[in-house]
Amino acid sequence: MLVEVKRELVKQDHRFLQKRFLQDAHNRLTVYIWQLPDDDDGEMLRFQVSYKEIAVDWAAERGIRFASVDDGENPMGMKRSPILTQERSLKHAMLERLVAQLDSYSDKKSLRFVRDTIDRDALNAGGTNI
Repeated sequence: MLVEVKRELVKQDHRFLQKRFLQDAHNRLTVYIWQLPDDDDGEMLRFQVSYKEIAVDWAAERGIRFASVDDGENPMGMKRSPILTQERSLKHAMLERLVAQLDSYSDKKSLRFVRDTIDRDALNAGGTNI
């Protein structure tokens, strides 16, 4: 289940934008959304979604970008911070799983927009590997 962190607890970088953070209980799916501050109906300006070992970043002014996620696991000791490495494309099957995961939250307008954008700009635009 995807839960939204209380907006008062999410660091707001800009007074004219609302930054939202949603995460599932198993930390497999996280979503950041930047939008105009009209709650779930505000205009979407940017989102970043990470799902397992992939991340998708979209902004209205530049479009979609892909990244792989290094989760910071260190077999020799302490866990490090996760980092994103930009990729030219992602595996089609992983993006399909991400879209399917987001499908179960399509009752929320903002998450439906995220799902539809990934489907349109990544899956159907050829930005993936088989």
